[in-house]
Amino acid sequence: MRSQSRRDPSVYEASSEPLGGPARPRADGTTSQVTPTRPLRSIWLVDALHRNGAVHLSVQLASRLAGEGARLVVLRRLPIGDEVAIPGDVDFAELGQASQRYLRLVVPAALRLAMLARRAEVVVNCSEIGMGLLVSMVAARLARRPLVVAVHADLDDAIAEWVPPRLHRLVYSLHRQVDGAICVSPALVEPLIRNGLDRDRTRVVRNGVDSAAIRRAGQGERRGTEDYSVPVVVATGRVAHQKAYDVLLRAHAQVVAEVPHRIHVHNDGPDLQDMRALVEELGVVDTVQFVDAACDPLPHVARASVFCLPSRHEGLPLSLLEAIVLGVPCIASDCSDGVRAVLDDGRVGQLVPVDDVGALAQALRAHLVDPGPLNARAALGPAHAQRFDIDVMTRAWSEALRDLTRR
Repeated sequence: MRSQSRRDPSVYEASSEPLGGPARPRADGTTSQVTPTRPLRSIWLVDALHRNGAVHLSVQLASRLAGEGARLVVLRRLPIGDEVAIPGDVDFAELGQASQRYLRLVVPAALRLAMLARRAEVVVNCSEIGMGLLVSMVAARLARRPLVVAVHADLDDAIAEWVPPRLHRLVYSLHRQVDGAICVSPALVEPLIRNGLDRDRTRVVRNGVDSAAIRRAGQGERRGTEDYSVPVVVATGRVAHQKAYDVLLRAHAQVVAEVPHRIHVHNDGPDLQDMRALVEELGVVDTVQFVDAACDPLPHVARASVFCLPSRHEGLPLSLLEAIVLGVPCIASDCSDGVRAVLDDGRVGQLVPVDDVGALAQALRAHLVDPGPLNARAALGPAHAQRFDIDVMTRAWSEALRDLTRR
């Protein structure tokens, strides 16, 4: 059932071959297919149920591997309304509440997780950074279970942006000690190797999406007061330095007087207030809207004139995959192998240089003036998205975990 890259046997990729294995019913009445081998009981730890691609992916995998004994564990709960929804078929446990400080939570959480891990065969930490990495390492060692970390971003970039400097050495040290790492893109392996992880402890499984579910969600009702009387550029990534909204807003300011359009940002994040201040500084308050993160973005993405991903670095972005499934014209920064794979090196969307305001402004202007060329590329997107099938991804994750735990 394993489909591998000829260049690297550690890379699990989608193939055109039919999916194998027995179908497993899901809670929504549809079916999924998973590897027809002995179930591998697993613990999937997330720091919190934030509304980002990595968490969405982890929740989906826990749901689809529920039949194999997967259990989702959350280190710390968020306030009601701020979390990703948990499907009813997911075996779910929580270790702490939003009011608890992470440092006071580490020891009791690690002990509780170790007890849960003794009933499993592998612990998966669902991010390359975060307090969960330390908690899962301690718990896995106490329970004498292997620890596998999911890597969604370049390790060096993620640590530099999200981890306090005083903790850099700790995070790098933890990564050298994990029993395995599963990366969403081949390019994410090299930073792990440079840090000291053996190459044979790495695997690559590209992200996958449920195209049918995305299309259904895209047909849903829009919420909010967004103005679609002029072309709308939609972006959905978390408002943080990585996502480079400052680049998008500056490009928008260069173009909007010449070609009227609006920017809709569907998320929140640590840089939200800074971006609001930049909007005022640029004098584009009337043409930029930040939409509540709790609002499902897919109905808005489906109706967008163009979807924009201006990021400084990415792994393999689910938001971009969702946009090509919906056949929406896409402009993205050429910031990773994963972005290039999703846009098929520019065949199904447009790539622009990273941190280049002028290039992004030129791409937006060209599409808004004459949407035909980029629309034609976007029409090829849904067929290309079939390479990123969620069933293939689920099966690959199951087999990659089995490979790594056999060590």
